[in-house]
Amino acid sequence: MSKEMAYYYNQKANTMLEKGNYLNAVSYYKKAISLLPEDPMFYHNIGVCYMLSEDYEEASIFLETALEKGIELDETKLYLAHSLYEIEKYEHILSLKEPKNGQNKINFLIIKSKAALKSGNNEEAKKIVNHLKMAGYDSQELELIEKMI
Repeated sequence: MSKEMAYYYNQKANTMLEKGNYLNAVSYYKKAISLLPEDPMFYHNIGVCYMLSEDYEEASIFLETALEKGIELDETKLYLAHSLYEIEKYEHILSLKEPKNGQNKINFLIIKSKAALKSGNNEEAKKIVNHLKMAGYDSQELELIEKMI
């Protein structure tokens, strides 16, 4: 019964999140977590909610918990990196595992290269930029980062 209620609360929170009603969404995600604390998706979802409401500190806590509980979504890693960047925890970003592939990996590596620059680790930033270029990625942002190294 409590498992079904947890998924019901999660779905209700998702609907509120889509409508931009972050405060109520958070309360329903917390209810879902209280009923089924081992489900990493609830932590991912509440982390996304906090990120969208620009509470990056809370977002990073819940997204990190989702990863610790075994979630395998590339978006979770990207959103965690984004949240940590916003609260200037650059060193922490450098220790994160990157997404497996696709646009999430590229966006993650861009954030990671900027974090490396901000933390004074130009060698790491250069390594990431070279990796992105060798993979065929090119953008104005990447060129700007390269000029800053």
